[in-house]
Amino acid sequence: MKVTAVIYLVTMWVYVILRAIPGRNGDRGVFVSMAERIAAGDTLYVDVWDNKEPLFFLTLAAGRAISPAMDILIELIWIALCSLAIYSISRDLKLSGLQSSLVAFGGTPLIVTGGVYASGFSHLPSTAILLGIVALALHKRWLFVGALLIVLAGFKIIVVPIAIFAVIPLALQQDRWQAAKKVLAGAAIAAFSLGLLLALRGELIGFFKLIWSNISYSQSSISDAYDIPILKHIEPVFTQATIITFSATLAILILTFVLAPHQYKDFRYVVAVSLVGTLLVTAITGLWDHHGQIFYGPAALALALLFASIPALRVPRLANIALIGLISMLLAGMPSMRAIIDTALSGPTRFRDLSRVADSTQDLLSVAQSGSYQRLGMNTDDSHAYGLRDFTLNCYQFVQYTYDLQPTLDFIPTCLDSTDYLIVDKGFTPRAGATSWNDFVAKSEQVIAADFTCSERAWGRLCVNASISG
Repeated sequence: MKVTAVIYLVTMWVYVILRAIPGRNGDRGVFVSMAERIAAGDTLYVDVWDNKEPLFFLTLAAGRAISPAMDILIELIWIALCSLAIYSISRDLKLSGLQSSLVAFGGTPLIVTGGVYASGFSHLPSTAILLGIVALALHKRWLFVGALLIVLAGFKIIVVPIAIFAVIPLALQQDRWQAAKKVLAGAAIAAFSLGLLLALRGELIGFFKLIWSNISYSQSSISDAYDIPILKHIEPVFTQATIITFSATLAILILTFVLAPHQYKDFRYVVAVSLVGTLLVTAITGLWDHHGQIFYGPAALALALLFASIPALRVPRLANIALIGLISMLLAGMPSMRAIIDTALSGPTRFRDLSRVADSTQDLLSVAQSGSYQRLGMNTDDSHAYGLRDFTLNCYQFVQYTYDLQPTLDFIPTCLDSTDYLIVDKGFTPRAGATSWNDFVAKSEQVIAADFTCSERAWGRLCVNASISG
């Protein structure tokens, strides 16, 4: 039995490691470039900007200061922390050490790297912290619960309400006022510490502006969804994989209630309210399919609940290992065989790409080794900032969107003429019906035509200021 368990765990973790290797295009390219600029000394939300929370970027930047390969290690650490939290929860639910290990280290990684998983995004760390908060609440560590709520806000603020929902049933079963006082004390200490860190770095005011900006962003109509309140948030997130994850989590809640109604009632409430909280947050903020990763927290909790609630499944047998794997894949949204094979085949390429210098960066480095630069274009960013630490980003936002705030679109053209080099993505073009964006493109192109000499490249245009090229 133990040999079989080891074979299963090794096979599963090989798959998970391959799945955890981040890509480098689109949104992930933006995250890498943000981390590279911070590692170069830029101040977050001042010298360089994107709409993710500070601890997410600061963690990536710390890794990038060492090596691009740290991207993988950071991702695997978050997966391991998810597993450790579920192991602690499973043991608290009286599962055996072996069964807890199989559920935590043989099932949880499959769930958190499920069908809509995007490696290197902020959903995984927020899931790990959420599960850690639940584990601490089960052990009545309320001071640490409060502190982790603030840490969670530093990674993904929209998950904080879900975490609060999840711990309420546990707090109500104890001295609720004492628990509340300790949570507030822990939150106050952590908030002061995080606020001091951001203030010393000059990033605190920018963080508050980010929160306001993200509220506007979450309520905008930017995804290809029905422009109907609630439905416009639910529809793009509830892909087939997310529907399966949600349905499987709900089915486990119903099944455990029917088969063992009096067992682990408090923890069943934790899973139920966390699932409800996740659904509510999605109905308010959801915009893209990868936002479905937010459901992996309740799904991982449901896996522990299932194997704790049904005594027959506590016996570690070969069929039990297979059952853990199958149920975990179900809670993961049943990734297709094609996706699984693609993960395996593309893993080595994605690993090599972590240290690849983007074509646009190579072209810029071929004409200069330092200076100021600006990138124009949407999130087709190919981790361009890797290799440009000796350059200064001139206009603070190297990726622009049609839904950007008007002051941002107004400002960037005004600073272009003081920039030495421009990386102009080939997607930097007018868009039908995007009036503000089209004005921004037109104003930028006027400056480019007047002040820069450009050469066409496969990725777009490399433009050199006439004061340098002349």
